[in-house]
Amino acid sequence: MPTKSICGRTAVGTAHPTRSQKFSVRRTIFPMNANNQAYEQVQKHGGYFENAHRRLVEATGADRASWLHNLTTNTISTLQPGDGNYAFAITVQGRTVCDLNCLVLDDRLWIDLDERWADESVAHLTKYRVIEDVELENITESWARFDILGPSTARCVESLGFGNNFAAYADLQHSVTQIDGHDIRLVKGNLGPVMLATLYVPAVAAIEFQTKIQTATADLGMVELDDQLLKTIRIEAGIPKSVDDIDSEVIPPETMQIERGISYVKGCYLGQEVIERMRSRNSMARRLVGMKISGDQIPTKDSWVFADSKPVGRVTSACHSVALNSIFALGYIKTALADEAQALRVTLNETSFADAEQVEIPLPNWKSSA
Repeated sequence: MPTKSICGRTAVGTAHPTRSQKFSVRRTIFPMNANNQAYEQVQKHGGYFENAHRRLVEATGADRASWLHNLTTNTISTLQPGDGNYAFAITVQGRTVCDLNCLVLDDRLWIDLDERWADESVAHLTKYRVIEDVELENITESWARFDILGPSTARCVESLGFGNNFAAYADLQHSVTQIDGHDIRLVKGNLGPVMLATLYVPAVAAIEFQTKIQTATADLGMVELDDQLLKTIRIEAGIPKSVDDIDSEVIPPETMQIERGISYVKGCYLGQEVIERMRSRNSMARRLVGMKISGDQIPTKDSWVFADSKPVGRVTSACHSVALNSIFALGYIKTALADEAQALRVTLNETSFADAEQVEIPLPNWKSSA
């Protein structure tokens, strides 16, 4: 039987996957009342968590800004201390190596990226450090990172001693405040419509400062987020995550993070020709969408999405959506179908499918909570 290529893999051109394709079946239980209450508290007030899944790399040397500028999709070289940008590092073919946050300090850059692909990403960046004066150091262990999110975020960081102007920060704008003798860096994060603050705390003060955060958030009705609740909020907010939704099969514009992650006027960078060609020809083969999925089974990453009998995309991350009281997923489907209200089906295992429909992201309940 002829095969068709989609999303960098080969699939049989039928609605039924072959037995050689492996699917792990995972059942999910819909959240109990306690979890729903935590979700509602986050939506109304907010929450916090310690983010221990990121790597922090420090770049020093006279050429640090121009070097990273030439290797990423967004502007770096013209940023001033206190500024930051979200960007992608890509291959010559335009495929994603990683996405990252770059923070500009007085005499160095901080590069913050997902730990799961940090080794290969740093190796990629280092490969293009030929004659440039650039030194890279992994400083992850020197800092603890806490993220605070939701409607009460600005009030929370003010109560911690950071002043009252956080809501006016631009994305990835940052500042340093000395609290109890330690320099704490406050960064305006990005979780779509959900306000997000990231605090970089010296590791020696992490336990002490976490206690302060716990007290401040509790006073405001905010809750501590576990991984599952955080995942639900992120997916409902329509924000793709490194490795889970943004992987080596993706070309950056397909993530729909164009406005915050890609500059079309910065000039040449590695892989720029592919990105510019997509823009000038308006030729994006697929794009990120939200999908409401019937039943109570969460599809695994890379489960196929079908329209009629044809594979048209894949699921990248999924959860039980409290807002929709349904399984909800992010994934990539062909752009030609993304603007149509066409019925979809998602593979659950070798013999089972679930009906799916596109849903606009972010979900409205997070738009209203910003």
